[in-house]
Amino acid sequence: MQDRLYRVLDVNFNRLREGLRVVEEYCRLVCDDGLALQVKGLRHDLRLLLDDKLALACLEARQAETDVGRQSFTDTEACREDWQAILQANLKRAQEAARVIEECAKLDDTYAKLSQGIKGLRFALYELEKKVLNRRSTLIREWFAGGDEKAATLYLVVDEEFYTGSDLLADVQAILKAGIGFLQWRQKRGSDDYFLKQALKIRALCLEFKTPFVVNDRPDIAILTDADILHLGQDDLPIAAARCLVGEQMPIGRSTHSLEQALKAVADGADYLGFGPIYTTPSKRKPDPEVGLAGLREMLAQVSLPVVAIGGLNETNVVSAAATKVPAVAVIRSILQSENPAAQVATLKDLLHY
Repeated sequence: MQDRLYRVLDVNFNRLREGLRVVEEYCRLVCDDGLALQVKGLRHDLRLLLDDKLALACLEARQAETDVGRQSFTDTEACREDWQAILQANLKRAQEAARVIEECAKLDDTYAKLSQGIKGLRFALYELEKKVLNRRSTLIREWFAGGDEKAATLYLVVDEEFYTGSDLLADVQAILKAGIGFLQWRQKRGSDDYFLKQALKIRALCLEFKTPFVVNDRPDIAILTDADILHLGQDDLPIAAARCLVGEQMPIGRSTHSLEQALKAVADGADYLGFGPIYTTPSKRKPDPEVGLAGLREMLAQVSLPVVAIGGLNETNVVSAAATKVPAVAVIRSILQSENPAAQVATLKDLLHY
């Protein structure tokens, strides 16, 4: 009977480790997300609960070749729709395995400590599931991961006040075709009607090129255009108030201009942060003090959310900004005032490699 117990424990220790490893690799390699360290910590905790004697007993009881379970393969196992489905399946696998270990360990008083420890790990898995499968967090992680893990993502803020071309929508289409990570629509002047009409046209273009569409300042416009993201400045609505309007699924970013503001935005529930100005910029009527690259590095060391560096960035200095390993770099005039905006996108993307 003891061999049967060890066999059950062995199978479920393996399931638990495997499920955690899949989640860890997603967080680390797909998203470059600090959650990977938390998952790694859980695997470490599991290893501490499995002493050498028990590990050997489990190994000796293993019967992989004759296990009837190896013949089981359902239709749902054969295909996963997306990363969300993979994560959900493996988190549930880990939770179920933890429960089996916890219950079966109660059959032998020797393993009372194991049962208690696995129970704690199981509850940690429930909290991990909430963080990993939060749709907002998943989208933000994947968007900021971009297509190149060795380069910062290019984030364009479109503000007509700084556009010097003749056909904004045509240029936006060309820019999107050239490939940017995010497009934010910002309009500080003009009527609400114009803001909305332009937003709907730009939103349609972003959908065509599968580029996340961000609305600046305005929760109402974000709702009406079904924007991917709402971005708020320091003088805009509190994040909690905006959340009441846009709902739980839409990510919200917050502009910050100091480490203190960044930490507060994290505590307030921001999904990502804008940080700057890195350099002096005329793109703000009342610019905040320059934070510089040193301020950016200090903030990145203390904040786990994705960050967009912004302020005075162009082809002459984005290399230095990208060298901080900031996830994204925002530009305005560098593209909007270029004679060939699409070509400028390509130039900037080449400069954003770490």
